[in-house]
Order: sequence, then structure tokens, then C-alpha cells
Amino acid sequence: MIEVLKLAACLPFLLYSSYLDLKTRRVPNRVWKLMLLSLSGFLIYEIMEGGISFLFQLIFSFISSFFLAYLLFRIRVFGGADAKALIVIGTLVPIYPVLEFDGYTFPLLGFPPAGLFSLTVLENSFLLTAIVPLGIFCYNVLHFTPDMLKKPFYMLFAYRINIKDLRGLLEKGRHIRLAERFELNNGKLNPFFAGRGINVNQNMISRLEVHEEQGLLDGTVWVTPGLPFMIPITAGFVLAAILGDLIYYFLTEVLTWFYVLAGK
Repeated sequence: MIEVLKLAACLPFLLYSSYLDLKTRRVPNRVWKLMLLSLSGFLIYEIMEGGISFLFQLIFSFISSFFLAYLLFRIRVFGGADAKALIVIGTLVPIYPVLEFDGYTFPLLGFPPAGLFSLTVLENSFLLTAIVPLGIFCYNVLHFTPDMLKKPFYMLFAYRINIKDLRGLLEKGRHIRLAERFELNNGKLNPFFAGRGINVNQNMISRLEVHEEQGLLDGTVWVTPGLPFMIPITAGFVLAAILGDLIYYFLTEVLTWFYVLAGK
């Protein structure tokens, strides 16, 4: 019962952080501090009930989540708020919750072998996020221009936009990032892949407009939508509790299918 209450108590914080991430792409630190403080009573109770065994699992989950989140943050896979969310989840839910309700055992797909709830949340989040490149690619196909073939990989995460339209989008509150950074060398503007992208602001747009006037840019740039990763993290949290590790389940099913085919 306590696991159900703890998971339910986590949801309002995750939903609120998803809302902030969607609207501003910023989640203040006080959200995670308040989440830890508000739910610390659950941890104290579980430590008293589970003793040293639970404490060791708590320490292991925290360390694993911390290093995983730090690594992903350093290689710019996701932002600081996403990393903090993963660490907080790993701290508050160190043991994978197995729930019983109305004759059903959750997670419905079974208990994942790793047993780390935060890892399953992350895997589910990545799986959900994988839908985004498909949508962007379809958009690029519908708005295809021959110059896209110069950088076909970009079609999975970015799209072309006119520089003259950037100010209007910024004023409307659209969250977009440049997919490339530009360096001027010997009178030539050289583009370089910018990882998670570069924030678009008024100064950035002014520089791009100058480059366009000088004939260094053709009037369009690759931009990538600033994706609010807290939304798939929250969805991954719910799916981890109800279904389980989706990636592990799909891989198991695929390997079983290949095994059956090989045996025929």
C-alpha cells in the first residue's frame, strides 16, 4: 500500500515539472527539493521497516541514478532538470515497486531483470522520445527540398526554416534551437553540428540576418524543436509502474521470435 501512495505522491510533482518544461523549458530546483522533502517520510518509514537491506538498496539506487544522470547530462543527451528528476526518482523509489490490485500484479509485463526503477523510467522515456524523429522526418519529407540531401541525417531531428521567420516565432513563444553553430573563417561561414542545439534569441537572429545580407547564408537554417523531456520522463514513470520495462519486453519478444524461426 505504501508503494502505491508513494508513486501517487510523486505524480503531481512530475506533472507540474512537465507543465513548466513545456511552457518555459525550465524547471526550478525548488521543485525537486520540495519533492524530496515532501516524500522523505516514505523513505524514513521504509528504512525503519527494511533496515540495513533497504538502506543498501537506497544507496545503490541513488549512486546508480546519479552517475547515469550525470553522464547523460555531460554528453548533452538531456538537461539539468531531466538529470535531477532521474536522481530524485532513483532516491525515492530505490526498489522496483510490485503492486497488487484487483487480482492483477503490476508491472503487467513482469519484473525487469535490472530491478532499478529509475533505469526503467529512463528506458521508457527514450522509447517514447524515439517517436519524435519519425514525426520530424515525415514533416521534412512533406516539405522536401533538394538541399536537404546535403545533410540527410538532420532530417531526423531538425527542419529548415527561413531566417526572416525566426523573430515572429520567438515572439510567439516558440521554443526552437539552432541545430548548427557557425564559425567565420577566411570569409567563409562554416557550419558545425551543435549537439542539443543552440538557444535562439534576438542577438542570434541579428547575427544570422547579417550573415544572410552578406551572402554567407542562403536564407534558411536548420532548427530543432526544444523538446520538453520531462513529459516522456513522466510518461515513462507511469508506464514503468503499470507495464514495466518496455525495451526489455520488446527485445525479449523479438529474440523469442527469432529463436522460434531458427528452430523451424
